[in-house]
Amino acid sequence: MSTTSQDATPGYAWPPSVVGFDMPSPVAGTEGEGEPVMVAFLSNRPDHYWVEAFVSEVGEFKSRHKLLDVRIDYRCLVIAGSQTQLRHLTTELRNFVQRVSRISLQRRVMDRLAPRDASTPSDADHAAAVRDVNMVAHMPGIAAILEAVSRETGMRFATVARVTDTRWTACAVYDTINFGLHAGQDLALETTICNEIRQHGRTVVFNHASTHPVYSRHPTPALYGFESYISVPIYRANGQLFGTLCAVDPEPRQLDPATVQSLEKFARAIGEEIDRADVPWHA
Repeated sequence: MSTTSQDATPGYAWPPSVVGFDMPSPVAGTEGEGEPVMVAFLSNRPDHYWVEAFVSEVGEFKSRHKLLDVRIDYRCLVIAGSQTQLRHLTTELRNFVQRVSRISLQRRVMDRLAPRDASTPSDADHAAAVRDVNMVAHMPGIAAILEAVSRETGMRFATVARVTDTRWTACAVYDTINFGLHAGQDLALETTICNEIRQHGRTVVFNHASTHPVYSRHPTPALYGFESYISVPIYRANGQLFGTLCAVDPEPRQLDPATVQSLEKFARAIGEEIDRADVPWHA
């Protein structure tokens, strides 16, 4: 299994997560005692995508929690409010940072996919992605397979993803937890475990990320908010990787070897069906 850390993708600016808190005592000001301030330390400095997403979301967060201020200070968030509010805010603040990070990733993806010229290599890549999404979406039985994956694993989100060296695209989705990802949508490739599977070619499965010796330190489960995960590579008959069959859930799940083997059979069946459908496909 490949290295699983934020350093696993050199040069990629991972969106920040909360790594700790500090709540200093109120500081006396010139007009009297100052308001309590909590500092949330971030894993790295936010880039402009994150800052833009933060600006679009912070007003609603401040209003909902009746806070005086929430601002970015280099690699920290500084939050001002009452002592009671701040003391009970840590979980909500982690969720807020995670939400901003996911929004920033989607903005990064959209910017990456935006056309630059009248004709660019990305145009052909986009056309290929649309074609493959349509092909998988029209495959007989794909919805039943994803529902069976969810039922057998107990994981409430399942997808067939197209994975290349530049893009991760959802082709078909089964979602009963409002994960928020739909067929045809992309995730930032570098933030996916499927990108690692693309490189090493093996199934990845874990039952409880927070207690796992490796994935408790991996940024992806925390970023997307899941505890249990399985992803199986889907291969074409010529040995080419098409993508992955994935399932995730915010709660821990216990997957035994028989369940893993069942999903690997599903992935082989999907690969065979892709080969049958691709002769050629017209959307």
